[in-house]
Amino acid sequence: MTKPVLDAKSLSQGEIVALHGPGATAALEALAAGPTRLGTVWRDGGLFPGLTVAEVVDTWRRWTLDPITRQEALWLTGLTGREQTRFENLSAVERRWLDLALALIGQADLLLLDEPTAALDPAARDEIWTLLRNLATRGVTIVLATRDPAEARRADHHHPRIAPAAQARAA
Repeated sequence: MTKPVLDAKSLSQGEIVALHGPGATAALEALAAGPTRLGTVWRDGGLFPGLTVAEVVDTWRRWTLDPITRQEALWLTGLTGREQTRFENLSAVERRWLDLALALIGQADLLLLDEPTAALDPAARDEIWTLLRNLATRGVTIVLATRDPAEARRADHHHPRIAPAAQARAA
């Protein structure tokens, strides 16, 4: 019996899918090869020593076609008021929010997230899930990789879709 394949064509608009198991990050990388407006957050995030939050976001915006404003990116991720904070002075949670802000700048149709809540406290996890669900209601499709089965079950509490990572591939 052939296993169903998860690829960009099999994803529905506004769906949240969790990839769970060995190879989840590689599966995200395969999906990144698909033809769509894409935003990504990788597990290790970005490193921008010496730059302020505003400088990082503005630089990213210059590399992006039709970006949202800096103010919108920071508002969506709760970083308003942190514009002049240097990257190295951000907490781990704020760095994850900055990663998400950068992924949102290009108004992605598909958002790929590698361990988006790893090493975060429960309150920060809940905040990130609130943002992800809000993005899904706006039509953004989200695929995330996680090693945590409980986190995978949070993908969509109404219609869970948890795919073994081995089933994902580029379309």
